[in-house]
Amino acid sequence: MGRGVAISVGRAVSERLEADSSPAGIGEALQLFCEHLDVARVSLHAIDGDAFRVLGGAGGEILAPGTMLPLNTSTQVLLPAQGEVFLSRNFRDDDAFDRPLDHLVMDMDYQSGCSIPLFLGARPVGMLCATSRNPDLDAEPVLHELREASVAAALAVHRPSVSDSRVLICVDDDLLANGIARIVERAVPMSADIYSRANDLAQTDLHQSSYEAIICDTSFDGVPVDTFLASLRSSGTNGPALVLATKDSAVSRSLARSGGAAAYLARSAGAERLASAVGTLISGRAAGVVPRFPVPDDDDAVAETEIPRLTGQELRILVLLDRGLLFKQIARELEISESTAKGYARNLSVKLGAHSRSEAVYVARSRGLLDFLP
Repeated sequence: MGRGVAISVGRAVSERLEADSSPAGIGEALQLFCEHLDVARVSLHAIDGDAFRVLGGAGGEILAPGTMLPLNTSTQVLLPAQGEVFLSRNFRDDDAFDRPLDHLVMDMDYQSGCSIPLFLGARPVGMLCATSRNPDLDAEPVLHELREASVAAALAVHRPSVSDSRVLICVDDDLLANGIARIVERAVPMSADIYSRANDLAQTDLHQSSYEAIICDTSFDGVPVDTFLASLRSSGTNGPALVLATKDSAVSRSLARSGGAAAYLARSAGAERLASAVGTLISGRAAGVVPRFPVPDDDDAVAETEIPRLTGQELRILVLLDRGLLFKQIARELEISESTAKGYARNLSVKLGAHSRSEAVYVARSRGLLDFLP
């Protein structure tokens, strides 16, 4: 099968699962894998303590939906339950494939297979398993398509109890915050807690709160996102964070990264991209593993740069230059000599790679640095 065709299979399965996650709907969705990949059976399982429960499947029968067995009876579900990918290109040559259900699978003439863990937050909640009658499975395209459907599959696994889960939204603009909440609640079956003021958030006992995800702008009530996220962590709120930037800039991304955000998205990306990003985030795929934040389109990408290390006085000089003050006025404002003010401005220009005061202001503004200075 051509790669162009293969890429659409996981997405098609995702759409089916999002529309119907009943046992019948799961079976219809997973049937697409059997029709387009070299697999004879695909099944979806939920983790329930030390056991797994079959939610649905397609292709040849192994276990019927509703069956519950201990995790340690099957290598194909035990490894994903531990957060690992399972892969065996030939069951009979695999000495580790030796648990009770493994032998049943081989007796039914399945020859090879693979499985992936499904995450919600940081913990596995289930697994997608594929088995083949081919004794030498080409697992790469199969694993690729299973991963394409993993977010929708994780939500299908967790749908019965996920209504108790919540997303924390911290955005200054009330209207925007409510709009984000509606997008999130349509994308995933979770309720959203909205805060638009730091004082309101401070009065909440976050030690009693558990959030699957945090959504915030590049600053919250005047506090830059790196400082804001650090304060949330110290209060016991440890869900993965998505920074939804009203103003996309290199500084915004640097602040998000230094704050430990799991993902970054420009607000201009739109509702569909936001919904997809939130689904990916709560599935655990994005948390802590993204070396560079995703951007809406390559054409919109901003060059990655570090925040210039400016001193407090240099920052004050920058703000006053942006306001159009002359050096004589800056000196009076900061109670320093005019020559000292010019010295700070020269240092500032060097750090910004500028050759004049007007260019320094332009560079700082184009990088988004002035967005975070009072």
